[in-house]
Formats: sequence, C-alpha cells, structure tokens
Amino acid sequence: WPDLCGLRVPTLHAHLDESGDLNFTPRGSHYYTFAVAWTYNPSLLAQDLTGLRFGYLKTGIDLHRFHATEDQQRVRDAVIARLVMRHDWWYAAIVIQKRKVNPSIREPEQFYPKFATMVLRFVLKGCLRRDTDQVLVFTDEIPVKRQRDAVKKSIRVACRAELRPRIRFGCYHHPAASNTWIQVADYCCWAVQRKWERNDARTYDQIRSRLFKDELNVLARGTTEYY
Repeated sequence: WPDLCGLRVPTLHAHLDESGDLNFTPRGSHYYTFAVAWTYNPSLLAQDLTGLRFGYLKTGIDLHRFHATEDQQRVRDAVIARLVMRHDWWYAAIVIQKRKVNPSIREPEQFYPKFATMVLRFVLKGCLRRDTDQVLVFTDEIPVKRQRDAVKKSIRVACRAELRPRIRFGCYHHPAASNTWIQVADYCCWAVQRKWERNDARTYDQIRSRLFKDELNVLARGTTEYY
C-alpha cells in the first residue's frame, strides 16, 4: 500500500495480459486468452522474481524478463515455484474460441476492448476489498496507437462503470520487462492457453491454487462458426 500524507491507502494492482494470435483462419490458434493477475501487495513476489532473475544472470543465463513461451523449462519451473509460494494474489481468465468470433469484431481495435474488459470487469465487480481506495491497471506496451487508445478507453470505461465513485483509478501501458507483475500475468495466461490449445494442463495445475475461479469460455453457447 502506498503511504499518502501519512495514510495507508489500499490499492489494487491489476495486470492484464493475453495469449494467442489474431489469425482468424484454420492456420491460427484455436483460442485466444485474456488473464488478469491482481494483488494488494505487489512488492514481495516482485522481489522474489527479481532475485531469481539476478541469480540466473550470475550463472550466465541472459534474462531481461521472464516470458513463459520463451523460458527454458527449468526456468519456468523456478518461476512457478515462486508464484505458488506467495498467497496474497489471484488470477482470473477468459478464453475465446476464435472460429465463433463474428468477423465484424476481429480487428484489434474492436477485439481487444470487447474481450479484455470482460475479465477485468469480473475482478472489479467481485474481487475488491471494501476498503479499496485506488485501482491501478497495467498492460504490456501496445505499439499501435489506435489499438492502445482503444484499449485504454475501454479500461477507463470499465473502471468508471464498476468502481464506486470514491475509488480512484489509473491505466498504464508498461514494457513487460519493467513490471514483474505483467510477467506474472503472462505466466497465468500462458498456462490457461496451453490447457485449451494443446490439452497441456501441467502449468495450469501447478498454479491452480492462485486461480480465483475457473476460466470462462465466453462463446461456449454460440452455435455459429465462421470458418
């Protein structure tokens, strides 16, 4: 919690990430996943992971951040061990079956705002402590301005809709290497994506204790498939 004018201010830190590709053909991924990892106490796990990364640097393994897709399995196992060691954070996720996504909302500036805010709204609606005074939402950098503007606007709209008026909020797009918690969200998102895309639940099962609620397949009831 930050200390403002001598007052302890409980701040929710929410970190949004995604996994999959936007190739809406049979050659693309079958699913797209959004996940949010959140905590009121970001320092401890961030310190654990920073210490782990510096330990690898000492051995000659050049890591400027942790990234589940790229990390060696032994590195991945070590990261997961740190994740489950801490109990003051949670994550939630949604999965989208891409062949059921209407072509009218496949462009990133429509797709991201529509689906990314679904999981964020879930967190804002049901996972805040009563004494929460502030919410900070973080994503990785979004290089294309029109996509960045669309995502930022949708996050702000979701915060205004779901948060009580007294709760302040902010939205930041930081490089993942500068924010350890975006890396945590990446691992959570990757775990869910692997489970659905490849029927590989190894990492998912390892961090299941931090899953607030089973992931939602948001288009499960849809019957129309577009390819």
